[in-house]
Amino acid sequence: MLERHVIKHLAPGWFAVVMGTGGLANILYQWKYVFPAGNVLSLAVAALADILYFLVLVPWIIRWISFFEYVRRDLHHPVASNFFVTMPVATIIVGTNIYTIWSQYLGGSLTFIITTIAWMIGLAGVTFFSFYTTFRIIQVEVAPKPETTNFSWIMAPIANMATLLLGNVVLIQSLSYKPAWSMSIFIINTIMLGIGFFLFIFISAVIFVRLAQHALPPAELTPSFGILLSAVGLAAIAIIDIAKNAENLGILTSIDLAYLGATIIWGFGVWVIGITGLIFIHHMRRGGIPFGLGWWAFIFPLAAYTIASQKIASIYLTPLTYGFSALLTFSLALLWSYVFIKTMAGALSGKLFMGSPISQPVGKTVIAKS
Repeated sequence: MLERHVIKHLAPGWFAVVMGTGGLANILYQWKYVFPAGNVLSLAVAALADILYFLVLVPWIIRWISFFEYVRRDLHHPVASNFFVTMPVATIIVGTNIYTIWSQYLGGSLTFIITTIAWMIGLAGVTFFSFYTTFRIIQVEVAPKPETTNFSWIMAPIANMATLLLGNVVLIQSLSYKPAWSMSIFIINTIMLGIGFFLFIFISAVIFVRLAQHALPPAELTPSFGILLSAVGLAAIAIIDIAKNAENLGILTSIDLAYLGATIIWGFGVWVIGITGLIFIHHMRRGGIPFGLGWWAFIFPLAAYTIASQKIASIYLTPLTYGFSALLTFSLALLWSYVFIKTMAGALSGKLFMGSPISQPVGKTVIAKS
């Protein structure tokens, strides 16, 4: 029997809405010199992302305090548990919005303080949930069912690489406000990239073996294939940004090789988009893909890859890279609009807050009645 409750059944993946929306805001801001409305749209979308962050954060915290049994159930769920890390990643994305968009109103020193705090919160949360989810995969005594082995498993690696979206920004600011911190921040960023990149390789290899040996996961898990694209985009972004910071710190004298490596990784994203599209069409022809919060697994990955494409386009000044990043931006805007409208409709109707209640022990029920 299902019940409707906003806090009890608040899915861990709700912060993916913030991630995708905040990512779109940063992308639109980069087009402001070409597309006049880009500046206004980026401000509006960034404001929406910030509001959504706190609208989700408050019930998320209440759920941990007042309905921890439901949190614990999700922590042990083979799919839902992987999405708890979206909370610290959403904090990272809001931090990037503050630096990219709101810094012009906040001033340099205040921006540095806020982004540093957001980065530290993101680091702490990502570290905790990454160790939890990866250890859970290792220590489980019963082999996971094939349908639960999907690309949501790489959320932890992605989260580690996502911290660099803000970590590299904090490093840039530290050169002006706290130079003594800069090298330490660089080392932390490098560690997070190493953890994320190699975890991604290890875990994705397991998933590909599962795909080769078993049938495709159920249609409702199709959006999880999009998560693979975020790993590609975030890795390319991290390599480009960390190489630039290494040059600023005097560690590297040339970063051309880093650009080439990032481009190679970025190129893999073309295949990921293609294969995800084929799987999407396959399921749509066989009955469709039911809408749920999982659809946001299409949005943030595409946003991450679009940001990476914008960086590639700034390095290789060709119509190909420029046109490709513009096409990705247009596609992302359309897809975000569709998913956002469907999400708001599902939230207002209560469909996205449905779940099965946890049964009370008999003794407690008797006491309550007496």
